[in-house]
This record gives sequence, C-alpha cells and structure tokens, in this order.
Amino acid sequence: MEPVQNLRETNSGFAITWLGYLTVPFIKEWQKNSVIWTSAKGKIIQLDLNGIQRIDSAGIQFLIYIKTLSQQNHFSIKLENHSLPVLKVLDLLGLVSFFGDRVKVKKEHSNEVEFRYGTRKIS
Repeated sequence: MEPVQNLRETNSGFAITWLGYLTVPFIKEWQKNSVIWTSAKGKIIQLDLNGIQRIDSAGIQFLIYIKTLSQQNHFSIKLENHSLPVLKVLDLLGLVSFFGDRVKVKKEHSNEVEFRYGTRKIS
C-alpha cells in the first residue's frame, strides 16, 4: 500500500497523520520529502498512528530513530491514536515505556494486547 502522510503546522509544532504501511517504502518516501526533523527544535511533533495498517521492523526502527533524534535535537515527539497493529508490535517488543506516550486501547481490542512484555522478570 502506498504511504500517505498529512502534515500540518500547529501552534506548538507539527501534527502528522500517517496512513498505510509503516514499512521501508514509506520510510524512504518520508525521509526524502521531509526536513521537519532538523527544523523542529523546541517544538512538539504529534504523530497520529491511527491509520497505520501494518508496521514492520523498519517501521519500529524509524520510530525509535525519531524518538532518539528528538532527544538529541531538543524537540518533543508524541505518538497518538495508536492503531491495533502498532499497539501489538509495541506490546510484543516491550517498547511502550520507551516512547512514554499515553496509550488508549479500544475496548474491543483490550484482549489483544497485554503490555506485559519487557515488564516481567526473567528467572
């Protein structure tokens, strides 16, 4: 599926909505067309992930890269409206606390994610 992105400026920074597959083709397209990551100092970037239908390891790596970049370049990144595929991957990899964003799980999806990975002690 071809990636779709909607970028708009807000009072505090930028709001970005991503739709489709957060996979290698999407990431290549986004990085090629965006200078937002270098011009966001002191701003808040809100990423709406509700439209993400599929996410792979490259997509997760890109989210981690953006989070790391935000810390290095002094801007805030907030992941919002996580889709079920995104929630499942964050749950499986134990990355919810890494991103530190508020996660809302729809009632119909509550049995599909437990958010226990990364919190259990290994014996």
